[in-house]
Amino acid sequence: MSKLKRMSLMSVAACALIGPVAFGQTDNYYSRDKYEAVKDRQQPEFDPEPVRLGAFVVRSNAEVGLTSNDNVFATNNNEESDIVARFGGEVAADTDWSVHGLGFDVTAYRNQYLDLNDESTTDVTGRLRGRLDVTRELSLRGSVFAEDRSEPRTDFVNAFGVDRPVEYTRKGVTADADYQNDRIRWNNGVSFADEDYSDGNATGTGTNIDQDYRDRSIVQGRSRLSYAVSPNLAVFAQATASQSDYDVEQIFGGLPRSRDSKGYTVSGGVDFELTSLIRGDIAVGYLNETKDDSFFSDVSGLSIDGRMAWFPTRLTTVNFDAARRVVDTGAFESPSAVETRFGVSVDHELRRNIVLTGYAGVSNYEYEETDRKDENLEFGAVATYKMNKRLHWEVFARNRERDVSGTGVFGDPSYGQTQFGIGLKLYP
Repeated sequence: MSKLKRMSLMSVAACALIGPVAFGQTDNYYSRDKYEAVKDRQQPEFDPEPVRLGAFVVRSNAEVGLTSNDNVFATNNNEESDIVARFGGEVAADTDWSVHGLGFDVTAYRNQYLDLNDESTTDVTGRLRGRLDVTRELSLRGSVFAEDRSEPRTDFVNAFGVDRPVEYTRKGVTADADYQNDRIRWNNGVSFADEDYSDGNATGTGTNIDQDYRDRSIVQGRSRLSYAVSPNLAVFAQATASQSDYDVEQIFGGLPRSRDSKGYTVSGGVDFELTSLIRGDIAVGYLNETKDDSFFSDVSGLSIDGRMAWFPTRLTTVNFDAARRVVDTGAFESPSAVETRFGVSVDHELRRNIVLTGYAGVSNYEYEETDRKDENLEFGAVATYKMNKRLHWEVFARNRERDVSGTGVFGDPSYGQTQFGIGLKLYP
């Protein structure tokens, strides 16, 4: 933790020292606005208008919807279906001062199952944000947040007989320092989060299913230094570091084992917007995660983090994303897994107030300590109809598939799940 704190403080101090240089520069080598994505295009006739409350500009909405789920428990057999009623809302407020800023976000949603009432969940999140503009080139940002959520049944930890989705709380703070002067941009951040998972009970027997082994605190730091070769192209080097400390040791093989770990990535990449109707941000590098307990294997290899948008016409936007990283899946027998993910989505503006979206994504998980491998596929379609500024409709269909292999896999956590839904958003 001390190394991360020192890295963050040194980055902020260095930015402050070089911030006054070229104070009067106005060219922005990092604007990426040649092309307008379909979902970013403003439609004054149909877009909701924010409400001013004192110094704050407030954006809010209320949502109601129904979803049909043909496999609520995400199992490979004895599938059960149900209808889910979703209702809730969001509020986001920001000051519009010329310098500095304050803001907050609050969301609250209820997913109410009409027959399987024990599957019903409530998710609530809140965040308070602030920004201090030290100079024209340097700004400092910070936030505090808290979340009370439930993991979906499609997560691995909910696959084996838990009587209801596992609930957890997450709270923490973030701090960022962003510096830009002419061709140089330097972004730094550090965050702390505490996660606390609630125990579950086995379906039918009521036996306690302990989740304390997942409770942890996470410290993360990141830094990216960019240089703009031209207004359309920047190269960068970046690094991230993280440390996970678990509250209790895990009894594994009859002995207490620590899941604590430290990890980092180093990578380089490009940030671009070309005249060939493409823009993106792509980084490739090296990842490493070291476990404190030598009983568990360390992880190292290729890291990928990329996003790209293609604009074949003004009415169509195609988005691509890819990532390769280390994640904690919550599996008792495996502290971490390597996730490799690829995705694509297409947004098409059929009319000014009708947007059609299709998407597909594939992800693979290779678990440490076991030979388990998961292959996940998700695809779907969404149609959004903006009736007017106050009323927006959405209909969707999606399908999820998970195929699991490995000699050490208990049971059969593979599944297929199809959902259809309709939702309505109301804007004040």
